[in-house]
Amino acid sequence: MKALIIFGSPRKNGDTASLIKTFLNNFTGEVGFVYAFPNTDNNGIAPCINCVACKKTDCVIKDDFSKILKDDYDILIVASPIYMSNLPGPMFNVISRFNYLFHSGKKLAKQKTGVLILTGGGHGAKRLQGNSNEDLAIRQAEFIFAKTNSSLTDEHVVLSLNTDVVPSKDDKIAQEKIKQIAIELSNTYKI
Repeated sequence: MKALIIFGSPRKNGDTASLIKTFLNNFTGEVGFVYAFPNTDNNGIAPCINCVACKKTDCVIKDDFSKILKDDYDILIVASPIYMSNLPGPMFNVISRFNYLFHSGKKLAKQKTGVLILTGGGHGAKRLQGNSNEDLAIRQAEFIFAKTNSSLTDEHVVLSLNTDVVPSKDDKIAQEKIKQIAIELSNTYKI
């Protein structure tokens, strides 16, 4: 059993990371990471440049997006903060790279379970909770799940959207929910 986490935060110890840490502490399988933002360990995910080389060969951009295309994982976790009601820019780089599947005609065949973790506070997160564009970041993430053949249910969506008042590490509801998801998936995919 393997989970692949697309980590969409520039902060290794921020709100999104605290929920990932809880998942990792309660999950018994193998875990791989794809970092959307550049950090000291990698260059992040570059955007698609629409060179259409992928009509004839593999993607010419060499980065960790290839881990997503490898299609060797059972669980896909998209974990990201929300910036102004949207996923942050580097997550759009991830989305744009699925242009490869369009141009190459390839599909990711393995059926996967999707998990979505979104964190945020302030005005952008409040909009997600009920005003205009209330599900914009969720719809953006759903595109990633659709392209990776990952099914996402409401039970596997974890929202910690009051981080300007309560950090995710102290959000008891979100922490408990991600813990239970990790335990559930560990039991579901036991060998």
